[in-house]
Amino acid sequence: MQQIKSCLLLVLTTLFILSGCGANSATNPPPSAPATVSAPSVPAAVSTPSAVDTAVPAQPTAGAAPTQAPVATGPFDPRSAEPCAILNAESVAGILGLALITTIPLKDGLILTCSYEFDGQKRVDFEMDLLNPGQEAYDKVIKFQEALGNSVEPVALGDVAAVRDNNGNLALYMVVNGWYIVLYGYGVERQKLIDIGQLLTDRVVAFTPTSAGALVPTTVPHAGALIDMEVVIEAPEEIAGVTRLADLQILPLLGFAVCSSRADTNPYIVGFVARPDLAPPTPLVEFLLGTSGALTVNQPASANLSISIVSDTNAPPMEQESRMFEGEVTITLAEDERSGTFQGGRVKGRWKCTFND
Repeated sequence: MQQIKSCLLLVLTTLFILSGCGANSATNPPPSAPATVSAPSVPAAVSTPSAVDTAVPAQPTAGAAPTQAPVATGPFDPRSAEPCAILNAESVAGILGLALITTIPLKDGLILTCSYEFDGQKRVDFEMDLLNPGQEAYDKVIKFQEALGNSVEPVALGDVAAVRDNNGNLALYMVVNGWYIVLYGYGVERQKLIDIGQLLTDRVVAFTPTSAGALVPTTVPHAGALIDMEVVIEAPEEIAGVTRLADLQILPLLGFAVCSSRADTNPYIVGFVARPDLAPPTPLVEFLLGTSGALTVNQPASANLSISIVSDTNAPPMEQESRMFEGEVTITLAEDERSGTFQGGRVKGRWKCTFND
């Protein structure tokens, strides 16, 4: 399947820049234009590696009690491990010279993650692909970054590794004993993030192939995590329909979803990209609604809307073509701060997001 329009890729990749602010972060939307429903065809798919940088990292809940990550001895199998045990929190704290505030584990089956928050608003996020061979996943990600014009610098670590510095937000892509791993550093020095990556080199057994069906979730989403979304397009009739997050079967390495949960989020953003490897449940395969600032409930505000639809949901995923629509709309945020309406030109609809409160 061909790669999606460059403007959407820009939005997806720049989400990484602000991912340190969590689900309430986003990029400034591109310059707006009148909403329309007539546009030339563009490719529909987003390449798999894009989700590596666009997935919003797990965030500590405000006021949460400090959590000590369990200590485990390696090498051991990550597929049966507690997510925060592989990268030991005490060792990470020692490298950073900071006190640990909390750790947040998440293992959904195909990817294992843990977020480590330290004093001074420093954070390290750990992600590990439990399904795909490490070198294969690594090569795709590096190739994708280079295609976007992003600079990645090779480093001597594990089987292979490279660092990307995005205005001080670091990503360390690496393969360790055949496993693909990413470390994201926020407020962390480059060498210290590499030193943290070095902790992983003798912690895991060699990678062995497995099936997706053999990988099952072991933990529930952390408090405040986005667990459902509903986007309703009411008009125009040719693209009308209801798209739900559960129907999209989004995985950490395939597709993405993000939704702001507070009106004072600056900017406020709601969006998803459907999995490019599955036939979509509705014609709407990409949706991005973003403001240039915070919102006030029940007060109309300007926002930029970008959507992509496919003409035939029954076509094989690799053969689907999509049309991209972009334009300025007026949105009104509801009292719950997690739902609202949008309208501009012929386009009219609403959204609602559900969080694990």
